[in-house]
Amino acid sequence: MSTNRPGKKTVITIVLLLVVLVSAKQFFLTVPAGHNEVATMFGKVYDVPYDEGFHIVNPLLRFTRFDLRQQTRTWQKVQVPSQDKLKTSMDVSVTFRLDGPRTPKIYQETGRLEDVIIKHITPKVRSLLREAGKTVKQSQDFYLDMVQQQMQTYMEDGLTSYLEPKGVIVQAVLFRDITLPSVVTSAVIQTKERQEQLEREKAQLKIVEQQAQQQVKQAEAKQEAAKSEAKAVKIHADAKAYRIEKEAVAQARANKLLAESVTEELIRYNSIQKWNGEYPQTLLSGESGGLILNLPAAGSSRQKQ
Repeated sequence: MSTNRPGKKTVITIVLLLVVLVSAKQFFLTVPAGHNEVATMFGKVYDVPYDEGFHIVNPLLRFTRFDLRQQTRTWQKVQVPSQDKLKTSMDVSVTFRLDGPRTPKIYQETGRLEDVIIKHITPKVRSLLREAGKTVKQSQDFYLDMVQQQMQTYMEDGLTSYLEPKGVIVQAVLFRDITLPSVVTSAVIQTKERQEQLEREKAQLKIVEQQAQQQVKQAEAKQEAAKSEAKAVKIHADAKAYRIEKEAVAQARANKLLAESVTEELIRYNSIQKWNGEYPQTLLSGESGGLILNLPAAGSSRQKQ
């Protein structure tokens, strides 16, 4: 009875092929975009890194990959003291990247990227923040744009001068989520409330002043109207008095002219013109007028004759 077991030569051939394939892979290196790789052999670090792309390499080399793309690391709730001895909490973000040609030196002196962050960037960020806080008089001043800009410039300059020789290029420093001490926050809130109350009172006072001004203007308008009305009445009264005066003067002048025109001759003439030929029937005699005489009518005497 026969079996289909592979012979020893077949097994040896397969093993050799696998060894060749594995060994052949050690001759090739592919570096992804935005990275480079530092080569070492038996502890020695090669000065020139392998850039992105395909490379044929010595299979005895060992490689360490470095990310050269832009990195941003954030340190949260960092306590920063100011001159008033109070500590303000804030988040600090640093944007940076590694200098590709100097990654062999970085690897030789510090290690990988995380080693750079732990050993160099983090301690320097905290140290510079403490120094920057000493220039701020009061903790609430951290909210001022000018103070933040000054701290940002101070941090960027300090990190650049310290990290650039180590192969780290600093691009930006940002501050976020600034939280003042609770005692300062309470005082700021109370001050804000007082300011808002003062603004409300000012607005109410302005309304009252406007209403008072309107009332004054209305009173002035009424006063002007009353003055105009009184002036009109006075003008009317003056006109009426003037008319009456002129009429009286004219009447007096007429009376004077009439009185001057009446003479004794005119009176006798008018009496003669109005006499009807009859004598008066009753005469008063005596100085006191106590005697009354009844004269006979003219017609009766003619009848007797």
